[in-house]
Amino acid sequence: MFENNVLVKRFEKDFKTSGFIEQKKQIDYALVKGTLIEISINGLRILIRNVKTEDYSVDVQHDFPFFKLQFEIEGSSFYEPLDKCQPKVYIPNAHYNLFYLPKVQGTLTYKKGHRKTLEILFTENYLKDIIGENFNEILHRFGTAISRKTPFFMWDKSQPITNDLQNHINEIVFCNYHKDLKKPYLEAKIKELLILLLAQTNDNINTDTPFNLPETDYNAILKVERYINTHLKDTLTIPELAIIAGMNTTKLKQGFKLIFSTTIFKYISCLRMEQAKKQIVEKKCTVAEAAYHVGYKHPQHFTVAFKKIYGYLPSDLT
Repeated sequence: MFENNVLVKRFEKDFKTSGFIEQKKQIDYALVKGTLIEISINGLRILIRNVKTEDYSVDVQHDFPFFKLQFEIEGSSFYEPLDKCQPKVYIPNAHYNLFYLPKVQGTLTYKKGHRKTLEILFTENYLKDIIGENFNEILHRFGTAISRKTPFFMWDKSQPITNDLQNHINEIVFCNYHKDLKKPYLEAKIKELLILLLAQTNDNINTDTPFNLPETDYNAILKVERYINTHLKDTLTIPELAIIAGMNTTKLKQGFKLIFSTTIFKYISCLRMEQAKKQIVEKKCTVAEAAYHVGYKHPQHFTVAFKKIYGYLPSDLT
């Protein structure tokens, strides 16, 4: 993948930088092709990937403690440490996790397909800046792990990206402000996002299996969620989705709400609106074209649904 199979990157201590640096890179390796946006703000590194990959693995090693909030918007990643006593990190499609690894030396593995990510890297000093010198006491489990230099995961099992989180992600990924405004905007958004998630690290529920569901049921519901994402143009019914999951409709609805904190109907509606919004804003589609793209036969029905979710008309985006 890389020349001589080695890629070396050097960073300033604590990701220190005097201003705002944004680089958009076209990646054209044999196994990975697409774009990578790297943003450096004092104490932060933001990576936004949109690539197509073949199956491949790459050895990684860091000489500094690793703090990361990683969203696999599409695709997946799997980190296996060389030291088998250290924890593995698996983030499947449409999932995320926040973690701290005092040592990184192992192998990252990616599967063939489209991969979109938002990755936010930060440092212990950044936590002190946004929370205070006594962050170890405030963050309890996370703070204890940092003090003891032991790995920490916000979730033992990576969590699905909720609609609310997806909105946070979109605000970061699709920010197109001038750099003088983009810097404070991204700093504020990332600080808000990290505090929102870090506040949850003290909840006891995070130390256990996130959902009281059998592994087979959990995976079946994730299969349904992936099906929904790739069939938004189709008419999706609960009985049809229950067949895909291999369970009855009641069990599917209860399990889905437990995992995604919303009903199947609302989840589908929000996804359709998000996709339609992208079509209008990014691809300059008409409201009617966007409506048809996400499965609406009548644009007026789409307009009503859009306003119900966003509070304004889709035509206001044009």
